[in-house]
Amino acid sequence: MFCANCGTQLAGDEKFCAACGHQVTALPQQSTQQTAYQQQVMYQQMMAQQMMQGQGYPPYMWPRPQSKGKLATFIDNVNRMTGGTEHVELKMNDLVESVFRQHTKQEAEEIFIYGTAATTPPERYISTAWPHPWLYSRVFLVLAITMACLLFMTETLGNKLAAPGVIFIGALAVPFSALIFFFEVNAPRNISIFETTQVFFIGGVMSLVMTMFVYGFIGFDKLSNTSTFLVGFAEEVGKLIVTAYFLRGVEKKYILNGLLIGAAVGAGFAVFETAGYIAKTNSLGVLYLRAALALGGHVAWGSLTGAALAMVKGAEPLRADHFLDFRFLKFLLVCIVLHGLWDMPLLSHILPLLTQIGLMVLVWIFVLVMLHAGLRQISTQQAQAQQTVPQGSASI
Repeated sequence: MFCANCGTQLAGDEKFCAACGHQVTALPQQSTQQTAYQQQVMYQQMMAQQMMQGQGYPPYMWPRPQSKGKLATFIDNVNRMTGGTEHVELKMNDLVESVFRQHTKQEAEEIFIYGTAATTPPERYISTAWPHPWLYSRVFLVLAITMACLLFMTETLGNKLAAPGVIFIGALAVPFSALIFFFEVNAPRNISIFETTQVFFIGGVMSLVMTMFVYGFIGFDKLSNTSTFLVGFAEEVGKLIVTAYFLRGVEKKYILNGLLIGAAVGAGFAVFETAGYIAKTNSLGVLYLRAALALGGHVAWGSLTGAALAMVKGAEPLRADHFLDFRFLKFLLVCIVLHGLWDMPLLSHILPLLTQIGLMVLVWIFVLVMLHAGLRQISTQQAQAQQTVPQGSASI
C-alpha cells in the first residue's frame, strides 16, 4: 500500500500518512504497474538525466522556432539576465485556469500545511512543472466580502466604528492575496505559512523603518520628476535590507524562496503604506486606486529583488559580495527605475493610470521570467544530483 499523495509505503492501517500528513487514500501495490506519483518521479529523473546528456529538456525548455515577435524577444532577453539561454513561454493561462475550478476544503488545507517537516519534499521530488495556483483567489474573495460588509456598515448604516476595519482590510486585500500566490508557486515548499506571515508583518514594518533611515541618509526633500528615482532607491533598498536578513541562511537556497520572501516584505510594506495614505486623506478613492494598482507595486518589486538576491546567493550564506554581483544589481536597478517611473508626476499627468498599468505589465514579465528561472534552477540541481547516484542504486 502506498500514500496517494507522496508515494510512501504504508502498513495498511494508518488514517494519515506519517511522511506527509495526507489523509490516507491507499493504492494497492502492483507488480507491473507503478503509482502515478512514482511514474511522475521516474519521468522527472529520466528527463534530468537526459538534460545532463544533452538529449532532452522539460516542456518549458523545449526549443521554439527562431522567428519571434518583439514581446517574445524581450522575454528571452530578460531570461538571459537570469543566466538562461532557452526560449521562455510564459503560460499565463496556467496561472489562472485553476481559479475557475471547484476545489475542496481539504485541498486548501493541504496547501496551507506546506513547509512543515512532514510536507517539505526532498529536492529530487520537487515539481518543476509550471504552477497552477488558485488559493490566492479564494483568499481575495474572503477579504473582498469582509471589505464589502465593513463598507456597508460605514456608508449605509453610518457605523463609524467600522472605519478602521475599512482602512486595514482595504489595504490588506490585494497585497496579501498576491502573497498567497507567491506562497503557492514556491515549488520547494520549504517555507511555511507561519514563516511567510511572520515575514509579512515584521518584514513589512521593518522595511518602512529601514526606508526612513535611507531617506535620512540621502537627504530627500520633495517629489519631482527626477527625485522620484531617489524615492525608488530609498524604498527598494529599505525593503532589500530586510529581505536580505530573511534570506541570509543556507536553507533559503532557491530562487523561488527569494521570490516569496521578497514578496512578503513588499506586501507588508504596501499594506502599511496604503493604510497610512487612506488614514491621512480619509478618501475611499485613494483606497480603490491603490488596491487596483497594488499588484504592480511593492509586492512585485520586492519579489524581483528577493529572487535576484537568492539567485546569486544560492546555497551559500549571504555575503557582502553577493550585493555587488552584477546579475543582482541589474534587477535591483530595474526595480528602482520602474519605481521611479511609477511615481513620476510628468507621466502621471500625461497618461494617468495608463503609465502604471504599463509598468505593472512590465514588472510582471520580469517576475514570471524569474519564476521560470527558479524552475530551471531546480531542474538543473535535480539533474546534477541524478548524475551522482551510483549505477544500480534505487531511485525511488
